[in-house]
Amino acid sequence: MTDHDPITKKALLRFQIISAYLATNPPRGKRRQMLEHLAAKSWFLESGEVITVKPETIRYWLRIYRLGGFEALKDKPRKDKGIRAIPKDLIEKACKLKLEVPERSIERIITIMENMQLAPPGLLRRSTLHRALQARGLSARKLVVPDNQDLDRWQADYANDLWQADMLQGPWLPDPNRKGKMRRSYLYAFLDDASRLILYGRFFFKGDLPALELVFKRSLQRYGKPDRVYYDNGMVFKSNHMKIVCAELGIHRPIHTRPYRPMGHGKIEAFNRFCVNHFIAEVKASNIITLHQLNEAFLAWAGEEYNLRKHTEIRMTPKQRWAKDSSRIQYIDEEKLRITFLWREKRTSDKTGVIQLFNRRYKISPALAKKRVEVRYDPERLDHIEIYQEGTFKQRARPLQIAPNRAPKELLSLQQYQNSGEKTDYLGWLTQQQKAKIQITPSVDNSSNTQTLAGFLNILRERIAEEVFDEREATAFFQTFGPFDADRLKHTLDNLLAVEPKNLHISFYLNHIQDQIPGGK
Repeated sequence: MTDHDPITKKALLRFQIISAYLATNPPRGKRRQMLEHLAAKSWFLESGEVITVKPETIRYWLRIYRLGGFEALKDKPRKDKGIRAIPKDLIEKACKLKLEVPERSIERIITIMENMQLAPPGLLRRSTLHRALQARGLSARKLVVPDNQDLDRWQADYANDLWQADMLQGPWLPDPNRKGKMRRSYLYAFLDDASRLILYGRFFFKGDLPALELVFKRSLQRYGKPDRVYYDNGMVFKSNHMKIVCAELGIHRPIHTRPYRPMGHGKIEAFNRFCVNHFIAEVKASNIITLHQLNEAFLAWAGEEYNLRKHTEIRMTPKQRWAKDSSRIQYIDEEKLRITFLWREKRTSDKTGVIQLFNRRYKISPALAKKRVEVRYDPERLDHIEIYQEGTFKQRARPLQIAPNRAPKELLSLQQYQNSGEKTDYLGWLTQQQKAKIQITPSVDNSSNTQTLAGFLNILRERIAEEVFDEREATAFFQTFGPFDADRLKHTLDNLLAVEPKNLHISFYLNHIQDQIPGGK
């Protein structure tokens, strides 16, 4: 996973800052007040630094997030990374300023040095200065004095306003991999704060991140999207991928209980006690010996007893309380949910277009050879992976199978041929001018207009010569780069065939489709 990717960490911090605004969604007349409220707050980085953000900056982050989602919050990698430095005399001046007033933040030190003309504007970079101060022991997290505030009773106003989750130690079961040995099970469960409804829960032998994500995904599929999620301080709940999932789905950044102070997590803790006394205690008197039987029994108990039992605090059953707010529930598209929960790794393919993931090798397009790509995958299904570059889907890839003969050479696109040399191709320029005159602007992408394999083959068959149509090659191309928007596909082929013959090799038309139309759903 990209837990240590500084670009992703910075994007998550920006989402953390704007998520309160997104969750509140203030009406007109209150928006400026909300921006100034967020700008007045201090935000803590993992290094211990405290930063503040201007209202205009928060407004800009909100705009780009609404236009491009979580990917838009990421900075583009700098081309001059690692070649900038701060002179030693300026570092000494910055250290002096920090020693004089330890409360000065790095941004404050940079502002003072630039305003007092101790350093030229733009030379001091926050990350470089932070490393310099950290090396001298001048940048560390401040100690926080614990408070003794009284606990208050509270609950969310509506269903799906807030979800709580926790892990509970379950009963011991026979280990399926070691005969005669027992193994502890663990329960992950999600509970709706307002209704106390158990959204979904499942027992596992390992309390790891894939287990938590599976339960979270099933809860989202069954009961829609929450505004916020509330976790304890376990490392699996604080993983970077869980933060990315929330950011991609527009859920307020995860809220965690304070260390050594889990009392605010009271509702899920109360459920855990109830589960121990009313379900796990009954397991001892049952014939349950496998994890599958345990999960079947738990789902039956949660659905038939707990969720239908009158709760003393809300004076109705959790199912009835949740149903009162059913009109407010927002459900998530299944395909978006699938893509969001894919794990992500950065990889650079070798010169033959091969990448490696978990000791498996995958073959990708030669056009991506020796380039940095993002691999998105389901850790439980590694029979295929998805390749992205700069947030754009490129293709699906399957495990490499080495054939006894060399694979057919992939034809370069027409544009690549034209740009391969240093010659001035005047005829090519004239051809491009003619194409531009007859180019039809493609319609806006409509995900509901993506066609099936049969539709893709029919469009090709209707437009190119029968003697060059190769169903096997076209099918392999569609499975790797498709599906495509049907209308855009027709426009693209019609425009190409207006200036090119229809009896060229099928690879010529397929390469043109790949260049002109982004595939994937």
